[in-house]
Amino acid sequence: MEVEILYFAALKDYFPSREIKQIDSNTTVAALKEILAKEIPNAEKIIKVSRVSINQRIAKESEIIPKNSSLAILPPSSGG
Repeated sequence: MEVEILYFAALKDYFPSREIKQIDSNTTVAALKEILAKEIPNAEKIIKVSRVSINQRIAKESEIIPKNSSLAILPPSSGG
């Protein structure tokens, strides 16, 4: 199935800001993070600590990603 993934902050050093990706229909958030970490091993540390939103709602690691979702990978940030 197809999903849109948006990358933010430090992840934009490793991924395009937006991409369309094909994933299996039973892919969980945790599994997606593993897939992305295998694609770009240098980004693994950031991906592991990032949160994922599905259709503008923060998702649990165990949640299955619905078809045609818009995902955002959100690394931790700080600032003032």
